Amino acid sequence: MKQGLFAIFLVFLFEISFSQEKQWIETKDIDNFWIAFDSLEHATSKSDSINIIQTNYMDPSTRYFKEFIKLRNFTAEEYVMLIGKYPRFWNSIRSETEKVKYRKAEIESILDLYESKLPDFKRPDVCFAIGCLRTGGTVSDHLILIGTELAASTPETERSELSPWLQSVVGTFGDVVAMVAHETIHTQQTGKLKNLAEFAINEGVADFLSEKITGFNINKALFAYGQEHDLELRKEFLDDFAKNKTDISNWLYNGSRSTDRPADLGYYIGYRIAEDYYNRSANKENAFSALFNRKNYMRIFKRSEYMKIR
Repeated sequence: MKQGLFAIFLVFLFEISFSQEKQWIETKDIDNFWIAFDSLEHATSKSDSINIIQTNYMDPSTRYFKEFIKLRNFTAEEYVMLIGKYPRFWNSIRSETEKVKYRKAEIESILDLYESKLPDFKRPDVCFAIGCLRTGGTVSDHLILIGTELAASTPETERSELSPWLQSVVGTFGDVVAMVAHETIHTQQTGKLKNLAEFAINEGVADFLSEKITGFNINKALFAYGQEHDLELRKEFLDDFAKNKTDISNWLYNGSRSTDRPADLGYYIGYRIAEDYYNRSANKENAFSALFNRKNYMRIFKRSEYMKIR
């Protein structure tokens, strides 16, 4: 009897050990959202709709989605507003979000690839949830948080109801696996960011290294514009940095504020700086390590041949 209990205990320890080596990929919050969504047909008022989203989606959220809610300040009121405003969008994106639970093996393979290529790689946990059309992906320490309604969108997703900015980005990210590939790099970066150059390089490094290692890049559509306007963008970036080093508003996370060109062009500038640094480095392994440490970003920026306007 004692031997049997001991064997069970060893199996338990093995399972704990194995679970610590592998990360958790959470998709339950997607199911909860669509349960809440379907329940809205029984609502008789706006307050009733808000209560349905709150009790069926927000309150039973997983611990990972709770972190997402806190970071992005999602509210039941905002969900009700967006569902009422864009009904065709939500109905068209549903099937793509519901497929994510069946794609965990693909995500595992991407993380396996990173683990094989990067020394000291720490596998992140991943949470797929439905956000408020404001975040395709973000991180909190070693937790990746995916706004699946954006990350899972395709060129076939219904966009006619959406704002001009959302119409320009929905369906351009290249799949949820690409988003995880990008955000995984962010979970490995260390150090604080203080100014426009560092913020741009931070995002550019995630695009460059994810593409270098996995082949995925979430900003291919953005880069087409960047390459076409490369010289003028470099000049403008340097001018803006000289005027106000901490103002990132023209280059990053500017969404609907950018009306005459694609938003977030700082990703493109940062990518090109990271690419230039890597290509000119004799020791590629050391270059990889340097790109993960944000303390190096100002040195890389100041020495960048790409940013020298001739």
